[in-house]
Amino acid sequence: MSTTYSDQTIRTALESVITTAAPLAVVYPWWVLGVKQDTWPGLLRSSADNDRVHGYVITRSQDNGREVAMRCVERDWSYDIWALHYYQTGNRTANSDLTFNTELDAITAALDDVATLENALKRRQPIRWAIDLNVYGGELLHFAVGSITIDPC
Repeated sequence: MSTTYSDQTIRTALESVITTAAPLAVVYPWWVLGVKQDTWPGLLRSSADNDRVHGYVITRSQDNGREVAMRCVERDWSYDIWALHYYQTGNRTANSDLTFNTELDAITAALDDVATLENALKRRQPIRWAIDLNVYGGELLHFAVGSITIDPC
């Protein structure tokens, strides 16, 4: 018998993975950013990281269904994980680009490991990241949007 997981259960599981891989970051398991990008840095300032922008937001982006038999539909949900991280030039071995990508790699490795999430939270597609730099609220920030697809049952 398969177990069905709620949206909240999945978001909590994703939040746990992120907080383990990025303990200094602020993590919101819901869309908290709103539409005004100039306010985003203020919402993601981490008191654990010297009040710098360092945070993640989890939101469900798609709900897909496939008919597998008459009156039987298989569903999967896609989640976007938005990440913003302060920018510092640093040097060849210590800079915010390396720090941010190391953190994303840790989150990716945890999500790639099927033992990290409960067995029933089956990953349909591994996380895919789009990574860039952008100005939000007058601050240059690293940002990434990761998409992952999960079977809720």
